[in-house]
Amino acid sequence: MAQQLPDTVMGILERFAATPDRLAHTLAGKTPAQLQHKPSPEVWSANEIIAHMRAVDAIVTSRILMILARENAPLAAFDERQWAEVARYAEREVQDSLYLFTLQRAEIVHLLRQLPQELWQRSGQHETHGSLSILDIVQDMAEHETEHCAQIEALFAP
Repeated sequence: MAQQLPDTVMGILERFAATPDRLAHTLAGKTPAQLQHKPSPEVWSANEIIAHMRAVDAIVTSRILMILARENAPLAAFDERQWAEVARYAEREVQDSLYLFTLQRAEIVHLLRQLPQELWQRSGQHETHGSLSILDIVQDMAEHETEHCAQIEALFAP
């Protein structure tokens, strides 16, 4: 049985875990046209934001697994926009993307909830950002996703 994680770690993990539900709530009932709509050329559509979030999630999830699989793992830098383009995330229906995002998130959250406290401090070496612990990565992701969720919510605000 995994030990109890500190409240700060649990708070970060719960925010990280809640992103798919927050997105699902925001996107519920939206038409494909609404999801593709760009209010201006420099503002992403909800679909583009979700594609970006999926790319970052794929990169980050792989980094967490690399750190767990190898002490001081080398972590390559990736351009998440290029990743999303190569994976063609923006070409998918938003609901399909959200479903796949939700599954991947559930899998990594399940793993993270089982981690002993000391493994949250285990680090890899990012080629441009230096040492990153699992806690650093999850906290950065939770903050990043909070911003993008708010961005999507603003697209549909009355």
